Amino acid sequence: MQFARRFCIAALCTVGLLLGASAAQAQQTKLLPNDTELIVTFNLQQILKSEVLKTDQAKLLMGLAKGKISEALEDNPLGKYLKTAEFDLFKDLHVITFAVPGGRNPEEGFIVLEGKFDADKIEAAAAEASKEAGGGLKVIRLGNAKVFEITPKGEKAMYVGILNKKTMIACATKADFLEATARMSGSKSPNFKSAVFKNLLETVNNKQSISFVATSAMLIKLAEKAPEGAGGDQAKQAMDCLKQMDGFSAAVTIQKDIDFQMGVSTMDADTAKKYAGLGELLIGVAKLKVAEAAKKDQ
Repeated sequence: MQFARRFCIAALCTVGLLLGASAAQAQQTKLLPNDTELIVTFNLQQILKSEVLKTDQAKLLMGLAKGKISEALEDNPLGKYLKTAEFDLFKDLHVITFAVPGGRNPEEGFIVLEGKFDADKIEAAAAEASKEAGGGLKVIRLGNAKVFEITPKGEKAMYVGILNKKTMIACATKADFLEATARMSGSKSPNFKSAVFKNLLETVNNKQSISFVATSAMLIKLAEKAPEGAGGDQAKQAMDCLKQMDGFSAAVTIQKDIDFQMGVSTMDADTAKKYAGLGELLIGVAKLKVAEAAKKDQ
């Protein structure tokens, strides 16, 4: 997606914190635009602190993964900017939420980061990154917030700002940024336009490791933008399936065990029963496959 690519470029100028981002009222959803119809959330600290990753084998794998990431950062300007900001990727970044709006260009996405942020150090690192990149960054004010207006060469502007020590956002429009700051202050409340999205949002929560919620209309819109011929018959079947739904949600929770949850909103009871049965069948098959794999590798 073009927005994701632009945001990754912008992230280099803002210390790269977005590496390339009750249940319904979690911090990450509270700030999203009212026309949001798709979100993906990664609860990084919940995953890193889970019981599953406390086994000796998991610790070894995580150590190797962290080592590879650290090596990659050492060979990338991004690593230098992270050090300048004194930002520890594995301790200070907690949750990443990426949202896509419905009814307008999907490139006008919205990203929420939750963690530990030092605004002064991040601004210093961002200024250094912008200078080395030949400009493209200026500091402005939107409402009561100091904002990095980032304009990579040949791209539209992005707006990145730290709302408090625990929350950082990035979006494509000033209007979305101002709306988020108003919600953060409590002067406005979220009021999602899509009833389907709003209802499905209640099926996920901020204790899950990875969660996904989307309306079918949004998924169909994104699928139509995919290159022609991608997926062939499978793509057509998936499109037909989406047209029978209102929306879809899924979540994975990594604790002592790994739990998977799926939710489907349909247009009628018969279709709901059909997908419920299909879901149970798929989960049953998956459990058998995992059990077979576990016999070979505990």
